[in-house]
Amino acid sequence: MHPTTVSTFRQKKFLLPFLSAAAVMLVGGLIFFLPPPLATQLHETMADQYQRVILTPGITVELDERSAIAVTNSEPLSIELIKGNAYFDSNNTSAQIQALEIVVSDVRFLAKGASFSLETLKKGGRIAISNGQLEMNIGDQARSVSAGQRIDFNSNRVIEEISIVDLDIASWRR
Repeated sequence: MHPTTVSTFRQKKFLLPFLSAAAVMLVGGLIFFLPPPLATQLHETMADQYQRVILTPGITVELDERSAIAVTNSEPLSIELIKGNAYFDSNNTSAQIQALEIVVSDVRFLAKGASFSLETLKKGGRIAISNGQLEMNIGDQARSVSAGQRIDFNSNRVIEEISIVDLDIASWRR
């Protein structure tokens, strides 16, 4: 055998195991550095059906009939109100109060220790706060919303804001 043939044979002999090991290390590195996929759960109610969803020990959601939410396990916990009415209770009695992000159309709410109802309307929604305070983001505007307020909104602006009593909030729950 010619010396260059032996050398080429040895190179080919170790090339496949070396490339295989390099591919395994690359995939292993990607798995280590890439975050796990977010898990999304859909909760939906039909006619004459009500549902209570316990998301964490301190956060519960009650759905009216013909309502749907999508819950994404992220930080903060994210919920999209797809249709209908929902009552959110994020009153956490523990020292660690978990933040909650709620999306209706293009409007985002950030709640931490508040109870409120959200309703989808044709071109927007309505929020009524029972207790606590939350942040409302419409477009590039952010505003604080406190207990005793009801706000009708669309994806661009606040349409109406009025003061209400606790009995006007999620009357379907009674």
